[in-house]
Amino acid sequence: FNISQFFQSSFNVMLARQAPLTLFRFYLYILGLFYLAVRSDLRQRVAAGVRASLPRRDPWPWNLYLLLKTYLGIFEHYVEKMINAYHPTERLERYLYEQSKIHNEDWLIGATLAQRGVLMVSGHFGAVEYLPLFLALQGYKPAIIMRFKSARLRQECIERCRQFDVQAIDADQPHAALKALKAVKQGRILITLCDEFNHWRPHRDRYIDVLGRRVRLDRTLDVLYRRHRPASCLGIVKRHKGGFTLHIEPITDGDEPISLAESAWRLLEPYILRFPDQWYQW
Repeated sequence: FNISQFFQSSFNVMLARQAPLTLFRFYLYILGLFYLAVRSDLRQRVAAGVRASLPRRDPWPWNLYLLLKTYLGIFEHYVEKMINAYHPTERLERYLYEQSKIHNEDWLIGATLAQRGVLMVSGHFGAVEYLPLFLALQGYKPAIIMRFKSARLRQECIERCRQFDVQAIDADQPHAALKALKAVKQGRILITLCDEFNHWRPHRDRYIDVLGRRVRLDRTLDVLYRRHRPASCLGIVKRHKGGFTLHIEPITDGDEPISLAESAWRLLEPYILRFPDQWYQW
């Protein structure tokens, strides 16, 4: 089993529906540590990625502590994924409303009032799973491009999105890009991720540095941006003690001929380097 299948067993789904969040988190952490003990290849790949991208000369206890926090951050991503899909709606709504806040919301309000739609670029960072539902609870109309690990998870997530008036766009279904563009034209906040490297459609001759590696730049975001020129920002849901904060980092009001993919990554990478334990893509 891969890690997604391991965490999304029928028993775990039942616990996500019924167990208190604190107990469910503790259980999934223990399960995750057991998984890493068995899957030494995955454990070593994560460790190698962190060490190569964060060349620190700190004492080894600090490096070991940072690596442990990174593993737990990966488990937390799955806690949030399961809670987001399977937790009772009323409890999830109350939890997100009480635990979350927005930094730099004035820019987002202004961009939505312009009624040209908004492109909110994010990454597999922090509590990104909660981003669309949290925006909906704050009165915004989000849409999100998603990929699903299983048919069951797809069904649950789409139903949850329907309850909150979030438009879910399956990236693996036909005409996903056209649906995304239509959502922006309708004035929605389109959420998409810029760090799904396996799904990048690279430029032929444009490059970018990603965590110290020179790679060809993705062109997907640039195509979406050029088609409609919406206001665009980076949206990062950072975990902290006592809840979450959605950090809005404005990129453009839609008037500049920029590379949105490059601009978004330039803003996301410092978050990853500063808080590696909150990034899932190691």
